[in-house]
Amino acid sequence: MADFLETFYHGRIPLEQLAVHSYRVAGCRRCHFIYQDPILDNGGMQALYQDWIDNEQSLRKKQGAGPSLFKRYASQIQTLLRMLPGRADRLRLLEYGMGWGYWSRMAQAYGLDVTGFELSDERREYARAMGLKVITELPPPGEHFDCLYANQVFEHLPDPLATLGQLCARLVSGGLVYIRVPDGRGIADRLRRRGWSPDLDAIHPLEHINCFTRKTLIDLATGAGLHPVQPPLRLSWGSLSSGIRREIADRYLTTHLFFRRDD
Repeated sequence: MADFLETFYHGRIPLEQLAVHSYRVAGCRRCHFIYQDPILDNGGMQALYQDWIDNEQSLRKKQGAGPSLFKRYASQIQTLLRMLPGRADRLRLLEYGMGWGYWSRMAQAYGLDVTGFELSDERREYARAMGLKVITELPPPGEHFDCLYANQVFEHLPDPLATLGQLCARLVSGGLVYIRVPDGRGIADRLRRRGWSPDLDAIHPLEHINCFTRKTLIDLATGAGLHPVQPPLRLSWGSLSSGIRREIADRYLTTHLFFRRDD
């Protein structure tokens, strides 16, 4: 574990501070949700995301991303627009955990009224410099947003149910929610067979403290007053066979799902 942390975080983590702690992956016997316990305290979380993670490398990765990343962003936004009523410029969207703001910038280009929530000072300032609207605190409960987008966020949160409940309290009745997290399918069996190894990204130490399967993600959303909805078909003649495989996976297997707030 020490070798992994030293390599992955480029020597930024003071390992002596973690030496007194244990790394443990637990599973709920009732719902089979997998999570890390214990996790970093508030000070440790702040150090992780502000000091230990290499922000320069993270930004370079976004800046050097190929067309496939932005094609995926565009596809997600087009799907959201097909599922939301009304004109794009009248739709209010919150990206929770916006990072450097590249997805929000794409959504803005489609005409959406986008607001980004982000904890990192450096990432907030970068997003603002690109002309994005960024907040550090949620508005009071009320119908502020028509849609919530959270990509690779809920695996990091100490209390994902409480956070999702707070976000849903800012959605319109019938509002749309899109959550995407690493796929933890099969992780429990692999852990039982051979223990932890660095390739199990869904339970990345320190960062991915929640490991979701499709079922446990739906359970989370249901607990916050949401119900799952299927996106419209996204098939094209040019890639019909691969499109069908993607549709089957997205509808029955993967951990990126659409939900609506119960009225």
